[in-house]
Amino acid sequence: MSSPLEGARAAILEVEGLRRSFGGVQAVRGVSFAVAEGTITGLIGPNGAGKSTVLAMIAGSTSPSAGSITFRGQDISGKPPHRIARLGVIRTFQSSSEFERLTVLENMLVAAGSQRGERMGNALLGRWRWRSEEEEMVERARVLLERFEIPAKEDELAGNLSGGQKRLLELARSLMSEPQLLLLDEPMAGVNPSLVRRLEEHLLGLRAEGLTMLMVEHELGVVERLCDPVVVMAQGQVLSTGTMSELRSDQQVLDAYLVG
Repeated sequence: MSSPLEGARAAILEVEGLRRSFGGVQAVRGVSFAVAEGTITGLIGPNGAGKSTVLAMIAGSTSPSAGSITFRGQDISGKPPHRIARLGVIRTFQSSSEFERLTVLENMLVAAGSQRGERMGNALLGRWRWRSEEEEMVERARVLLERFEIPAKEDELAGNLSGGQKRLLELARSLMSEPQLLLLDEPMAGVNPSLVRRLEEHLLGLRAEGLTMLMVEHELGVVERLCDPVVVMAQGQVLSTGTMSELRSDQQVLDAYLVG
């Protein structure tokens, strides 16, 4: 079962026969799926299905035991996270990962990655080489903080933010690297229900601007509102792919996940 959207758009990411074992236990067993450009693809399943392990392998923090991961035609299987991030694949995490003792603005600037002033040669040649870039980064960070409705917090220590504000910061910070593919690991976890819809609107806005996302999420209402297609995993394998309405009529999916 597949969504029409999959066939209509080129795949930005292709996962083929992905496997990962931990101490003889197969956490991921021959997973294959594609992420179409300009979509929010959902990755769902019960606890222990292997979803976060798949995300970790795509991001490079976990190496696959077998199989391949192709991003824009380039094999990224087993490459280190910093090299994958430089290609435009950026991951957010289920638990907030901000630098608590840095300000919100400093958190944003750290996420911008390599800048001219960080390189020894440019630093020795004088500030004029990198000052304009630094000012551009600060301006870009402030634009994103404004977009995600936390501009008044730029001088606040990130550790003092509420759970919802930390989620907004993490999403804003991920955009400082100008991702082509955003890997979202349960972006609504721990978020007050009143903020969930605002986060959804932000994600839909990013999709409308052309950003591609692969999202692991337990809240099926969120998945239904945001994702097409949806990939269902159970016991380390892909059971089915389709829209949420299609998946609700798939007995395999119902038995493994949507019921019980």
